[in-house]
Amino acid sequence: MRAKKPDAPQPASDLQGKIREAEFKNILQKLKDGKTLTARESKIAAEFAAKRDGKGLTQAELAAAWGMTQPNIHKMVKQGMPMTSIEAATEWRKDWLETHGRGDTAPENIQQAKLRKTLLECEKIEFALSVDRGEYIKNAVVREAGIRIGAIFSAKLAALVNDASGALAGLDESTLRKKLHERTQSILAEIRNELEKV
Repeated sequence: MRAKKPDAPQPASDLQGKIREAEFKNILQKLKDGKTLTARESKIAAEFAAKRDGKGLTQAELAAAWGMTQPNIHKMVKQGMPMTSIEAATEWRKDWLETHGRGDTAPENIQQAKLRKTLLECEKIEFALSVDRGEYIKNAVVREAGIRIGAIFSAKLAALVNDASGALAGLDESTLRKKLHERTQSILAEIRNELEKV
């Protein structure tokens, strides 16, 4: 009796599997590049993930697809993110970000996060240059000037009350208005002079 030869792998199914695997790798790269998947691509990704060893996605695959580190994916899994498919994980992440107040502002991938970081660093440098050019004044300087201005106003108003009571006694209404107007204008001129020194 002859020994039975093991069955050779079916070329058609082997080729089909390789094609599906290549498609899945292209889909992962597309996600990594921050592009949106078509309905067909989402379906292929979900089918491939479900069929592969009866398991869902690995954290490493999802990290590569999203351009994140594996520890970040692990944290999300601990918070309840499903690993059955990219589609399910993406939907969970979107809902989680919206629930935690970062839905519209959170970057979708590492490239967007790097771009946002670079833009923020540029804004910080531009602000520092503006401060160096004197376009902005430090809070302490503004506060000190405000205290000085308030002291000037207080002193001048106190002087008005002390001087006016005796100087304006016994005057008729029109003369009283005229004297008050003159005294007010004089005080405002003094305040302007003091403010120019600040």
